[in-house]
Amino acid sequence: MNPSQIERLLIEYSNIPERKKELEIKTREAQLLIQNAEDTLRVPSYDGLPHGNLLQDAVYKAVQKILDEYQIHLDYYQGQLKLLNEKERAVYEALKCLEPHEYKIIELRYIRGYMWKTVSIKVNYHRVQCIRIRDKAIEKIKQSYRDESN
Repeated sequence: MNPSQIERLLIEYSNIPERKKELEIKTREAQLLIQNAEDTLRVPSYDGLPHGNLLQDAVYKAVQKILDEYQIHLDYYQGQLKLLNEKERAVYEALKCLEPHEYKIIELRYIRGYMWKTVSIKVNYHRVQCIRIRDKAIEKIKQSYRDESN
């Protein structure tokens, strides 16, 4: 992983809770739609005759296609949630290797999204020194991330 990929990963890390929340909402919606479609199959359709037929085969086939489509969406959302959880855990583990002052600069710059001027004011370092600390921190994250993936 090169430094720009790590920076992109850190920026994505800040958006993970929002993305997880969106995917959880979509997952619940898909589950509700599946439940509603399954309930539709259970509702009998009487034609007034004593031995009236329940739902026709054509209706079952149509509803099953809908169920399959919802299941595809549900599987996709659950897969994305799993990937986000893995990514969040990997970045969290990689950030644990940083010194407090390194973590603070990485947090302010990438997770909170501050400009370098604001970061340097908040940590009371010169901008150039903040960038040097960031470079050192990214190398540590890169090494930690590499060690974790092996």
